[in-house]
Amino acid sequence: MPAWLQTRLNGTALRAACIGAAGLLLAGSAAAQTAGFDPADFGKVSMPRRQSTGDAATQIETNKGAFEPISELDPRDPLAAMARPVGRIDILMKDSKTGRQSGAHCTGELLPGDYVLTNHHCLPQNGEMVPVRAIIVMDFLTQDGRGAKVFELDPRPVEHNARLDYAIAKVKGNPTATYGSVKLAATPAGSAPSLMVIHHPAGRPKVMSRFRCMATRQQGDPVELRHRCDTLGGSSGSLLFDARSSGIALHKQGGLAPDDPSSYNTATSMTALLQASPLLRKLAGARGQAPAPSGDAPSGASGGFGQDGEQPGSTERSSLRGSDNLDTDGMNSLLKN
Repeated sequence: MPAWLQTRLNGTALRAACIGAAGLLLAGSAAAQTAGFDPADFGKVSMPRRQSTGDAATQIETNKGAFEPISELDPRDPLAAMARPVGRIDILMKDSKTGRQSGAHCTGELLPGDYVLTNHHCLPQNGEMVPVRAIIVMDFLTQDGRGAKVFELDPRPVEHNARLDYAIAKVKGNPTATYGSVKLAATPAGSAPSLMVIHHPAGRPKVMSRFRCMATRQQGDPVELRHRCDTLGGSSGSLLFDARSSGIALHKQGGLAPDDPSSYNTATSMTALLQASPLLRKLAGARGQAPAPSGDAPSGASGGFGQDGEQPGSTERSSLRGSDNLDTDGMNSLLKN
């Protein structure tokens, strides 16, 4: 883990990572991994580099072992195809008390039907900070923004849940016709698979994290998945993919420290999300996947329609066959040693 990633994010560090000059205070965990930008730059694909950001772009460029550019992949590579539905989300926020605006970067993924999955704290629906505009930038692979395309994203999610920290919003322009959609899968609890994250750390061009990227051996709350994949502000809302190219968890907050082998980042398990979200089950089924997890939802995992914690109208459940436990000899296993 690079030395510059050693800070365990807390409330103060979050504001620093989210461009303190903007005064951005997003809802959700204090370690949520958004990245800030000047609201005057909203809508631009290639954001100007300003000293107030801490020049995270240079840090990423000098740590390519942790962040591998998607642009370096052959377009025919299966990894490149898997990365296509992943985009950078830019949110223009407004403080409901002061009227001051600020900007934040996150990561999001296209779902069937032109929906986007990301974190709730990226599109918060409670608190003082209100998202007033949002876009998703697809194919942002190089800093000059060549080939990238911008799509308007509804800042009011059709479904959200603060506890599970997810939001599903509609996007205009039919991007799935060009970029496709991600594959989602439930996964057995207690497994320790090799993983990969595809994301836009610090709002920079799309990269993947594979080096020593894995779930921790010791897990806690079954609703969450603890992992040791390198991320940065702006990685919020990215999926953790297994070796079968399925998204098995939604990254939401940092916590890794290079001098603490027991530290970890945190994601919400896809099992919990599929159990809680009627819409996500429907969209997963639309992509040819089983529609719903079996058994009762984890404690506290309520439906996401409307207000947080409000139960969906239907309690009907159908079975979801969880994906097989990932063979630890799979992707990146050699890098664990």
